[in-house]
Amino acid sequence: MVFYEKLVPLGEELKELLAKEAKAQGVPKLVFSPSEIGGFELTVEAPKPVEPESEPERVEPGWAGDDDVCYRSGQRSKASQKQIENSAGGFVFQVSDETRVRRYLIMGTTGGTFYISEKELAIENLADLMRIIDQGEAAMVLREIKEISLGGRNPKQEPVMFALALCAKYRIGHLHSSGLGSEAAKLYANYLKAMHAAALELLQSVCRIPTHLFMFVDFAQKVAKHSGIPKGSTGWGRAFRKAICDWYAAKSPRQMAMAVTKYGKRGGWSHRDLFRLAHPTLNYSADDDQFLEREQIYHFIVKGELAPRKRTFAQAELDLLEQKPTEKQLDSEEKSEALNLIETYKSLNKDSAEQDVVVAIKQKGLVREHIPPELLNSVPIWKALLDDMPMTALIRNLAKMTAINVIDADNVQLVCGQITNQEAIYKSRIHPMQILVAHHMYRSGKGDKGKLTWGPKVEIVAALEKAFYTSFKNVEPTGKRYCFAFDVSGSMCQSVLGTTITAREASVAMGMIGLRTEQNAETVAFCDALEEIPWKKEWKLDETCDYFNKLRFGATDCALPMVWAKEQKKKFDVFVVFTDNETYYGKIHPHDALCEYREASGIHDARLAVMGMCANQFTIADPDDAGMMDFQGFDPCFPQMLADFALGRI
Repeated sequence: MVFYEKLVPLGEELKELLAKEAKAQGVPKLVFSPSEIGGFELTVEAPKPVEPESEPERVEPGWAGDDDVCYRSGQRSKASQKQIENSAGGFVFQVSDETRVRRYLIMGTTGGTFYISEKELAIENLADLMRIIDQGEAAMVLREIKEISLGGRNPKQEPVMFALALCAKYRIGHLHSSGLGSEAAKLYANYLKAMHAAALELLQSVCRIPTHLFMFVDFAQKVAKHSGIPKGSTGWGRAFRKAICDWYAAKSPRQMAMAVTKYGKRGGWSHRDLFRLAHPTLNYSADDDQFLEREQIYHFIVKGELAPRKRTFAQAELDLLEQKPTEKQLDSEEKSEALNLIETYKSLNKDSAEQDVVVAIKQKGLVREHIPPELLNSVPIWKALLDDMPMTALIRNLAKMTAINVIDADNVQLVCGQITNQEAIYKSRIHPMQILVAHHMYRSGKGDKGKLTWGPKVEIVAALEKAFYTSFKNVEPTGKRYCFAFDVSGSMCQSVLGTTITAREASVAMGMIGLRTEQNAETVAFCDALEEIPWKKEWKLDETCDYFNKLRFGATDCALPMVWAKEQKKKFDVFVVFTDNETYYGKIHPHDALCEYREASGIHDARLAVMGMCANQFTIADPDDAGMMDFQGFDPCFPQMLADFALGRI
């Protein structure tokens, strides 16, 4: 990554400059803003509004004691100047910029939270991303995008694609006059240019399928329109067009044929749209044996059909061609599997014979997206698709195949074997959350949209649960003593990631990984009171979720697990708290409760792992205490990272 290597030192230089200038001017922070005369200028960062000091606020009984009437205290007052007020009115810590970026990339903002709307949460995350970039941390943002995307750690693609688009287009319209202004302003402009280039370098690896590419392009255009580009401009500069062209050029003919037929249109974009804006060209080379294949596929993208293959031309017609094809090129085009795939795809329609479609699937490698919708109630066609169905498609189509009896007594074990195949799970990069959603919906017997219903097969439900655990890399038991504590307050009933799964259910599913791994663990649930959970290793995922869903919910006191452990003289090395960090109810702050537990128990290195189940900026973990650490909900790396944290490796 050539441009990333250039971006890192520019970011460091920018951070040093901002700190130096802020100190010289005697202000907390400086940022660069577009200047009215062109280029950029340093301005004082506007502080967040602070409410004036007032008389203690009268609050509802129970918030800070057992008196009938009490005043703001406990978690509703600051225990440290580093604390900020959360959305519920309690005081917690602010997560680091790195954690903030990870939370957004992994969890996104779909659905909002119990306390703030999706739109408010999206605006809040966007403002933070821009602030982090402006502070010289673009390299960190791009590193997180790459690691999370390539590691398959993000259940939804939208946050990653938006963040990448922001890095590719942020303030791009203001760079036409970047030569104006001070040397400091020119440094900032060079930093932005390096960030744009480094983001486009990631396009090939992060946008693995056309759906991702279309999503990225759509976000990039929207960012560009709000980044000062001239009116009427598309924002498609030379570097951006080249990145799109390179994306197609890097694909083999077979990969390209599959991409343009399987993902013809997504989100209002088509391959033809991108070609119209990017203007890709093929430079002829006699050494490129696949040149004619690529030329044909480009022709198909633009015209919607293939041209006659050159081998069918008479010699006189070949002699008239400006670029004379070689024999190898003619042979490659004539026998091309890629072009045969496109021709077969084009030949299918609603009137195609069932047996012809089955043969085409087996011989040409067609997938579900190639089949006309009118033929997708055919059992033989689905059985042909099932033989080599990719993992993600298999998980997504289990309900349909069960509903029309594609999965029967003869093949159910074969399907279960495909679902639980460890190698296939890892290779597909399917996210645990996708499997959890599939498990949740499949066992319900009906979808959250549409009218499709089915009779769930117990073997498939069990296979999905096993696949969920398999999707996390195997972790060896640490031998530590754990308290797994689950926030079951009202705010944890909010659905997550735009699914029907609640934050409560998702946290229980994530927690079961550790509960099934560790030999010495206790389980509790808390809201404004704590309840011990008689969890056993033989409990299945669905019965565990059902048990937690029957628990009452109330206000949030994240200090309760540590308070309970101290009162009951429990011995724990690690507290693992699953929460949205919207605590406000207790008399003592969670980080203070851990400190008191350490003193009372004599376990002075007792640790607190906070699993944040929402993409907000809050945490109950004290950032100055090395024994407290934030983790991101739905991160498949969580079990290994938790084990490393428990053993003191991180």
